[in-house]
Amino acid sequence: MNNNGYVMSLASFFLILPAFLLLMVLVDLSTNEAQTQEANLNSHEVLGVATDLETNLPFIGREVIRDKSLEVVNSGIPLSNSRKEVKEEFQNRMDKYCSKYADKGVLVECIILKVDNSYDPFCVEVKSIITVEKGTLKHNVNLTQNISLTNGSFPIYDPLPFVKCRGHGGATIKEERISYGSSLANYLQSRGIKNYEAYENATSPLSIKKCPYDPYILHGNTNELVNLKNCIDNGFYHESNDGACFLCRLEGKGICSHYGMETFIIPAPTISPCMNNSSTAPSSVDHVIFNDTGHGTYSGHPILYFSSENHYFSLYLDNSHRQKYGVPIF
Repeated sequence: MNNNGYVMSLASFFLILPAFLLLMVLVDLSTNEAQTQEANLNSHEVLGVATDLETNLPFIGREVIRDKSLEVVNSGIPLSNSRKEVKEEFQNRMDKYCSKYADKGVLVECIILKVDNSYDPFCVEVKSIITVEKGTLKHNVNLTQNISLTNGSFPIYDPLPFVKCRGHGGATIKEERISYGSSLANYLQSRGIKNYEAYENATSPLSIKKCPYDPYILHGNTNELVNLKNCIDNGFYHESNDGACFLCRLEGKGICSHYGMETFIIPAPTISPCMNNSSTAPSSVDHVIFNDTGHGTYSGHPILYFSSENHYFSLYLDNSHRQKYGVPIF
């Protein structure tokens, strides 16, 4: 090749070089853009899965609590360690829930760390860790959530009466209430409680519902105790320092050291008013009636809260609970 040919080839190379370099830059930019888009898509998917788990955890936990309460209601046999047993079943269901993402190439793990009491006795607190991975992306979330015992599309039943009355005839469910028949009177008689007969054919609420009459003195703040009657008719529960928390109710404990709840156990109506207000019977509060740890089942005096034709409806309340609910002190 002569010098002129060499010079022309070299010139052609330098003319082509910028176009080649530009092409390389465009290819690199296209690759980076594709990688960025993939990373963004993976990031959105990872965050979406984490949000899905965070949203569904309380619903799955509520189902576990509901099923555990039904287990005790149906058998009358308490759980030996409700926190541990609820946690283990919760973990089993979360493992199944997380496994559905494997086919999408997403690794998901939810570890239930703890199931325990919440500051609100109408909730159960759950602590968990969610881990979601896809490709090089990894997302961790530490959660503390409250599972409501009162809200949702299905009720959670109070298991305590079914444990206490097992072996005494058994409590039954009738028209969305607990019907004791002779079982509660038999239970009280077996403990040597005086005037146990007052609770023959008694009833109490079946599912956990929070009372809207707050402060509680509003129960007695109306003529003819209308609020008290509405509370009883609706089967509401109340916060209580003395009543058992829900997790301890699953263990058959009528009282516990936790901040809990209480409800009224309603004596059957009588065909004549109680004319002798000095008569007494166990106070019509569940933690009083079910307190079989010592001398916790104390007496109350009757208070007539409603009458209809030949039927008279009364509660037996001690002065402490009368004061709490705003009804006249004896």
